Amino acid sequence: MRVLVTGANGHIGSHVVRQLIQQGHSVRAFVRPSADLRGLEGLEVDLFRGDIMDARAITEAAESMDAIIHMAAVYKTIAKSPDEIVEPAIQGARNVFAAARANQIQRIVYTSSVASVGFSYDPQALRTGDDWNNDPENPYYIAKTRSEQTAQALAEESGIHLVVICPAIVLGPGDYRITPSNQLVMDWLNGIGQTYPGGLNLVDVRDVAAAHVAALTRGENRRRYVVGGENIEVKQAAQLLKTLTGIKPMHLPFGRGMLLWSAKWTERVFRLIGMTPPFTYDLVYEVAERYAYIDTRETNETFGLTPKSAEQTLRACVTWLLEQDRLKPKVAEKVKAALAHQQ
Repeated sequence: MRVLVTGANGHIGSHVVRQLIQQGHSVRAFVRPSADLRGLEGLEVDLFRGDIMDARAITEAAESMDAIIHMAAVYKTIAKSPDEIVEPAIQGARNVFAAARANQIQRIVYTSSVASVGFSYDPQALRTGDDWNNDPENPYYIAKTRSEQTAQALAEESGIHLVVICPAIVLGPGDYRITPSNQLVMDWLNGIGQTYPGGLNLVDVRDVAAAHVAALTRGENRRRYVVGGENIEVKQAAQLLKTLTGIKPMHLPFGRGMLLWSAKWTERVFRLIGMTPPFTYDLVYEVAERYAYIDTRETNETFGLTPKSAEQTLRACVTWLLEQDRLKPKVAEKVKAALAHQQ
């Protein structure tokens, strides 16, 4: 197939492009004019530069394509204004569907997130593609939820076959910019971030890419598929990191109420002095004492996935951070020694 990939140079995007090529597809990579292209080095792609907010550019890029994999988005959880995250997500969805209709493209694979699926206060409850985030607070969570709802409405209106991929926390190699997902682990190891009460799901970027490629030919129309690895308590993830690296992240032993109170005042102080806060009230609202536990059985069966374990996923992430010199010198020395000892 001839596939247009938006956000092709990103963490997930570069792996999607690589796997598409390996499976014999031809790829047109839609990237911003100022994009870092290291993730696409050595790959045979038709490069098209443009902005997802530019409807004409995406329509031109979609010419002669058979399908679109739409991943272009602003991935950050802290912003000066919510609009810088939310607006590109919603308008990007509209522009992609308009481009598909103009070029008679009948299939779109759309990258959403577990942020649109939402989290539970009950660790026994598993979320699926049938669940929605009904109370998003953080701009990224709002963007993912509202933009996917826009895409669903456009798919129904246009008759275009839409398959939605909702990845969990995506870790692993090829993340040159260091997204908030890999940064979570980076900050834990560097002693900047702290673990918190709650649960998450870690998934290797290559498993997420495989789901996207498979979705070109599999998946029900307008169905949401949650892609993840292991469900694991945040404290358990920290223990795994200690086993792998010899470094145990700091833990915040407080309950949800205290964490929200602390986040509110921390954010106010940092905003007052003109600095970006390390965390915000709305982000803590999403994760503290909540569980991003998901049921991936339908996804794995549909796309033929066997996701990597949390240990494998974290090891790949740590290795990448080392290769990119993203760990403090003393931390890096300790981590290298620990990993070498395990070989």
